[in-house]
Amino acid sequence: MTNVADYLLLTAAFSLLLSLALAWLASFILYADIKALKRLFPASHQLIRAHIDYILMCLLLVACYYLNEKLSLELPGWVIYTTCFGALYNPFGFIVLTIKPHMAKPKSTSDKARILLGFLPATIGYGYIMWLTLITLL
Repeated sequence: MTNVADYLLLTAAFSLLLSLALAWLASFILYADIKALKRLFPASHQLIRAHIDYILMCLLLVACYYLNEKLSLELPGWVIYTTCFGALYNPFGFIVLTIKPHMAKPKSTSDKARILLGFLPATIGYGYIMWLTLITLL
């Protein structure tokens, strides 16, 4: 890799591969009716949510990469790394819920804060890139 922004595309490719794997896993659970997988992933509908979220993150990462290239944005490395981390971390929460469905209803304030803080990396990364895009275009 010659450019740190290439990590946006690398992460996008990884996100799409994860999404495809989750789609197959969900298919094995829902259509092949594999009992062992049903026991391991009791809330299998969350796999579909993770599958879709990883596709969305892939598309957003690709869009950010091409905006960066087209507009010659000056993206700091920390923004790229934060965006990539957030793009992989956000959908991961659905995978956790697939295995531990009770975590969908956090009870303690610290659990709620932990979940909300998990949204920060993607919000900061994508938000920074879109803000810089707006500033550049206006």
